[in-house]
Amino acid sequence: MAPSSKCVPWWDRDCDQFGNQIRSDVREAAHRVWKRVQYEVGVILGDTSEAAELLESAVAMVSVYLNRRNAPAHDPSGLLVVAFHRLVRRLARRRGRIEAKGGIGELAKMVQAPNWSDEVERRILLEEIICQLSRANQGIVRLRLRGHSWEQIARMLSTTAAAARRNLYRDLRRAAAQFRTGSRPKPISS
Repeated sequence: MAPSSKCVPWWDRDCDQFGNQIRSDVREAAHRVWKRVQYEVGVILGDTSEAAELLESAVAMVSVYLNRRNAPAHDPSGLLVVAFHRLVRRLARRRGRIEAKGGIGELAKMVQAPNWSDEVERRILLEEIICQLSRANQGIVRLRLRGHSWEQIARMLSTTAAAARRNLYRDLRRAAAQFRTGSRPKPISS
């Protein structure tokens, strides 16, 4: 859901909900970042109605943090945005709104080439990388490219999906590092 383009003003308070004085530099930063954080709440939660409450919590947290550290007055906008972002993400996770995106289809879109010569080069590179993987991981890549899920592959290999994925990615990182450095030792056999 796209957030609404209307930005309502953020209310400003001298004290937090516990009666603690809020630093003026944090309050000023809240006004500067209000439109940005309101938009972010709309994108992440699909609704901007909780933006003010979340920003108020972030303002209180940042104010307490800076006071504990006896930090001089400065522009804490970045710190405020980070604190706000963490609160929004935490709330979204609690509500189950953050979902893992992508899969083999997304991977295929990412490696699509715009013309035939790029497609040929991409396939050659992919084959060279696959050749650097262990036999087990070569099989996993081929199964994934054929559309098998991690769970199906795990059943075939008598392991867990997480273990299969972890071993493949570790091997891919090793192969990619070898390509970057130009060293191409023989593949690990397993």
